[in-house]
Amino acid sequence: MARPVHAVDGSAPLRASNAAPGRAPRLARLFRIGSAMGGRSAVGAAIVVWCGLLAGARLALPLALGATLIVPPLALIAWRGPDRVGTLALLVTLALGAAARGAAAHAALERARVGIPEAGVVARIEGRVVEPPLREAAEPIAVVSIGRSSPPLAPAARIRLTLPDGDRSEWGDRIFALARLWAPSAPRNPGGFDARAAADADGLAASGRAFDATSEIARGLHAWPRATVARFRRAIEGRLKAHLSPAARELVLPLVVGDRSALSPDRNASLKAAGLIHLLALSGLHVAWLAALVRGLCASLGGGPAARGLAGGLCALLYVGLAGPLPSLARAAGSEIANACARLCDRALDPIQALALSVLALLVLAPAWAGDLGFQLSCAATVGLVTIGPWLSARCGRFRRALQPFVPTVSAQITSMPLLLWRFHAFSWVGAFANLAAVPVCGLLLSAAWLAAVAEMALPGTAGPWFGACETLSALLTAITDRAARAPEALVATGPDAAVPLLSGAGAALLALALPGPRDVASAQRPASRARVAAAGLGALSAALALGLAVTRPTLGPPPGRWWCVVLDVGQGDAIAIGCGGRWWLVDVGPRSPHHDAGQSVVLPFMRWAAVRRIEALALTHDDGDHTGGAHAVLSGADVRGIWASPSLPGVPGPGPRFGATGVARFDTLALRPRIVALWPPRATEPAAATIHADNAAGLVLEVGEGTGRALLAADVDSTVEDSLTAAPGVALLKVAHHGSGSSSGACFLARIRPHVAALSCGAHNPFGHPEAGALRRLTASGAQLFRTDREGALWFEFSVDGVRRIDWRRDAFPAPAPQTGGADPDAACWMHHAVDTPRQ
Repeated sequence: MARPVHAVDGSAPLRASNAAPGRAPRLARLFRIGSAMGGRSAVGAAIVVWCGLLAGARLALPLALGATLIVPPLALIAWRGPDRVGTLALLVTLALGAAARGAAAHAALERARVGIPEAGVVARIEGRVVEPPLREAAEPIAVVSIGRSSPPLAPAARIRLTLPDGDRSEWGDRIFALARLWAPSAPRNPGGFDARAAADADGLAASGRAFDATSEIARGLHAWPRATVARFRRAIEGRLKAHLSPAARELVLPLVVGDRSALSPDRNASLKAAGLIHLLALSGLHVAWLAALVRGLCASLGGGPAARGLAGGLCALLYVGLAGPLPSLARAAGSEIANACARLCDRALDPIQALALSVLALLVLAPAWAGDLGFQLSCAATVGLVTIGPWLSARCGRFRRALQPFVPTVSAQITSMPLLLWRFHAFSWVGAFANLAAVPVCGLLLSAAWLAAVAEMALPGTAGPWFGACETLSALLTAITDRAARAPEALVATGPDAAVPLLSGAGAALLALALPGPRDVASAQRPASRARVAAAGLGALSAALALGLAVTRPTLGPPPGRWWCVVLDVGQGDAIAIGCGGRWWLVDVGPRSPHHDAGQSVVLPFMRWAAVRRIEALALTHDDGDHTGGAHAVLSGADVRGIWASPSLPGVPGPGPRFGATGVARFDTLALRPRIVALWPPRATEPAAATIHADNAAGLVLEVGEGTGRALLAADVDSTVEDSLTAAPGVALLKVAHHGSGSSSGACFLARIRPHVAALSCGAHNPFGHPEAGALRRLTASGAQLFRTDREGALWFEFSVDGVRRIDWRRDAFPAPAPQTGGADPDAACWMHHAVDTPRQ
């Protein structure tokens, strides 16, 4: 029997083909469904199972189950029929079975959400912690499987629960809690985070916050593995927290145990802009680093190939136990375990086949992971590394030394780009260069952190040099990240077009199918077929064309003669985007907390979704954190041409001095298309300025548009300021002042301006009680149609000379990209004429 033979270049194992002519054995024939990739049998099965699970999650359960009635005859055809017919029948059987499995899992998740509204419900629950809790944030976060509850909820439903500070519940413990639970919502903003899709991928029925919680430690023989791993994890975390600075710990803990709950918004934004966020998502890179370290230690102790493979596999398994069942980490661990089994059996292992087998096994165990973005990106990047990477390396030629370092990043970027364009609407052009420097540093940092933690636990006081190395390496990684993130337009907005990710995906798929080498000796000696050459050329052309279309996509804009006003849902705060003729302005940028930045999580994703690469001006109405909190993120993540703010008044400096803004006072005309005019506050030299003693009263009030198509953006002013505004009657849209506070939206003011529509920006369950019942009654009595971000998400309005209409951004088709205005900026002279304070530095 022929033994496995390795290719001369070591790129992939080859096998001699000695099969007898005629019909192939049935089992071999049934699984020969990856012939397009060199006879890798599990590849086709993994693809159809993955697609079947995704399709099943979107089908009605009766339809998916009914389709499985044809599975038995298809299975019989697959077993008894001719090769090609049998292969097709097997593929269809796997797809239908996966669709039924996905539909059943999704239906069970929806049943578990019955009785849990998005507005929330208070429940007393009893359950079990099923994953290692995240403790790096101020409040622990745990995934709990419900046992009993009042009111009754679905048994075994999984919820993500934020526990009270100081709670010590561990993996496997029984927990008793009084909590508010809420179902995940659909996207709240265009281009924003899809909480429902993320919860579906994690198999979570709801999220919640516990007001009070107690736990009962798990005991018994069945509990000792989880308890042992949990203690080991807490010991590692404790050593790292005790000996590392907060800045170093922010990077080291995600690398070691996958806990990113304390990652600051600024660091998260820098990593994304630099194309380095994947370094903190536990995946194949981390497993490979750690397994290589363990295999090296094993080799230094005299271990042979089998022992080194076993050590690497056990290391990967322990890593999953420490960090929890993270999809991308589990995928990487599965591949490492397959590699260990191959070494133990002294068999050659094809990396593509190993990837497909690990994906198949994991999707059978956790079908919801088919929709997990981390799992998708991990698999996509690995496909690029093992298919496109070897081909690129072999063709570097005499420039191999200079080009080889870029090969892993480029090959992974090609296959992961469709997902990045589809989900993030942005492309990081600096990623290839940043990864060249950051990946080796990150590998050294991970190794140093593990060696430091283990040395400190084994011999306390001896790990000082390793902790010092962690400080140095984390500072170097931070410097690389910050330098890359500050590059001009490091993250290029690519817009909402679905066709571009599809084109990119088609190109990546063609390259992944055409470039891998064959696995048998006879095929390796033949030149590539014309079909493969054509597929590779077409794939490269498609990928390049998709990238070109993405980075040159014109900015989204309204039809000629119209303009848009988008009240973004930033929770308890304000952020408003104004678009006209392919140009965009921002009025306020939402709040910021230690772990949430509305500028980073809401405003910038919206701008990238709309392909906005330049913001004409950012207006900061007043110096309250719920309006200016996201300013630093927006200013560092977007090209902002100017900043407007209310002028500094005696005792009320406003946000202008902090941000180098140009002061704006009433009657200043700031733009012509659309017309933007300031109605408040007065200049510091006017008598009315002496009556202003608070930030809210000094807020910048803007009127946008003309005639019956006007919007009044009232910031946080109260009713005394409202009565001083010179807005003409018949306002199309009123952005309600101060989030619906009882001190604003006075009856006389509303009767005078007669708004047709009122938009209210406030956070659900906010501690201020906004909107106040009296303010809502006055708005309703004025005849205005009321819309609220806490109930409906982002509010999108289109204005014209005829008035205003609301756009349902989740369903309505948007017009073609707006034509860019050429020549001189029509607003430049207007702006220069009315600028009165110190210009931006």
